[in-house]
This record gives sequence, C-alpha cells and structure tokens, in this order.
Amino acid sequence: MVLRLLLLLAVALVIAFFLSRANELFALRARGGRLELLRGRLPQALFSELDDVARRQNLDAVQVRAVVEGGAPRLVVKGTIGEAAEQQLRNVLGRFQLSQIRSGKLRA
Repeated sequence: MVLRLLLLLAVALVIAFFLSRANELFALRARGGRLELLRGRLPQALFSELDDVARRQNLDAVQVRAVVEGGAPRLVVKGTIGEAAEQQLRNVLGRFQLSQIRSGKLRA
C-alpha cells in the first residue's frame, strides 16, 4: 500500500514538473554579467538585447524565464536582482510579440 502511494506521488511530481514547463518559451542563466541559454528558443535580437542588460547590470546567479500567460509573454526572474534591472529586462521582452519569440532560431 505504501509503495503504491509513493509510486503515485512520484508520477504526480513528474507530471507537475512537465506541466510547469508547458508554457515556458525559454530559460536563461546570468553569470558574471553574461547570459546563457538553458532551454527553449528565441530570436538572436532578443537574446542580444537581454544580454546587453545583463552585462550593464552585471547580473550574476540569476535565472530569467519567459512564459506564456494570457496569450502574451511574461518574464519570471529568480535570484538577486534590482528592480531597475528587472524592469529593463521586462521592457526588452515587451518589444517582441509572442509569434516572434516562438519563431526564434536561437536554441539551447
């Protein structure tokens, strides 16, 4: 009985993990002021502009994800980052339409 519950819990956790990434467009990691693409795809122009913000703000140990929410891209940032830097990243993302991001050629 306990084994079945543990197996059911493991399956539920795997499903929850994949569902949480179902709406993810891309994931980036900032180290030493430089961005690295972890998952997904995005246009080179978007990556370059985001990387420029990361370099100017010297972002380190920060994860930046773009997800689809309400039919529009939304930025999710994890790590220590100032409000101004986060707003600059959002402003860059806001200049690109969802269709532009999805058709991006740059892949992890």
